[in-house]
Amino acid sequence: MKVDKGSGILEFSIFFLLAMFVLTLMLGVLPVWTQYQKLNYIAHGVLRDAELVGNTGNTVIDTYEDLQAKTGLKTKEISFNGTKYIGGSKNVQINDPIQVTVKSDFSWFSSFIGDGINVELVVPASGRSGVYYK
Repeated sequence: MKVDKGSGILEFSIFFLLAMFVLTLMLGVLPVWTQYQKLNYIAHGVLRDAELVGNTGNTVIDTYEDLQAKTGLKTKEISFNGTKYIGGSKNVQINDPIQVTVKSDFSWFSSFIGDGINVELVVPASGRSGVYYK
């Protein structure tokens, strides 16, 4: 005869530890996902405005600041690297590319590990200008 005393407790303990690990992982990933979605919203909102006005000047930066206030997210930086400008201005000719990159820092698992693990979230967005300049 086989003696199985304590095997049920051992199986329950392993299951409980795995369940807590999965729950902790989900609670750690959910805030990253929501912040990434907010960054994505900001990047595409700025891109849409830049496409409509045909430049990356002050009106686009105002839109960027408004979207930050609306989402409650303070981003680290915004850049328009890769955007094809017209001769030293902030204007972009019709159908030329506009590329927006928004970056933000996120402290992962900060409630469990002191300062947490710092991660840089980067959201690129690209489109084309819709304004013709003579």
